[in-house]
Amino acid sequence: MNNQTEIYFVSTFVAKSHRERLLHELTSEKKRTGGLDRFSHQAEELLDSKRVAMKDGDLENFPDFRDFVMAHNETCELLSPDPVIDGKSLPFAEAVTVASFSPDAVIIVGRGFCAVFSEAEKNGRVKYLLTEDHK
Repeated sequence: MNNQTEIYFVSTFVAKSHRERLLHELTSEKKRTGGLDRFSHQAEELLDSKRVAMKDGDLENFPDFRDFVMAHNETCELLSPDPVIDGKSLPFAEAVTVASFSPDAVIIVGRGFCAVFSEAEKNGRVKYLLTEDHK
């Protein structure tokens, strides 16, 4: 896993009160899965609300989100408690598809943005698009 991606994600998109602990968890082999799993049910608390540009359970079907994906189809890194996809690098559109089908939380980190998909539950899941310049 690219440590720079984790540092960028935490320092840019995570609420200040959670940064130190989360960064410690992500860089610890033993605590990494638990740290990422916190985005399953606590994303709202962990994310910097000032950076949230879009939020909804059906985000992929929003025209503004689809336009954003098409405009930013760069290679992104995925963070997830699922070891099969944790650390993968994929184009943004493909990463969104992978995240949509994963039952676990998935964080997609790009340059200047990230998308966070909480864990899939019976009631659906909450999805967020955060941008560096959203204030």
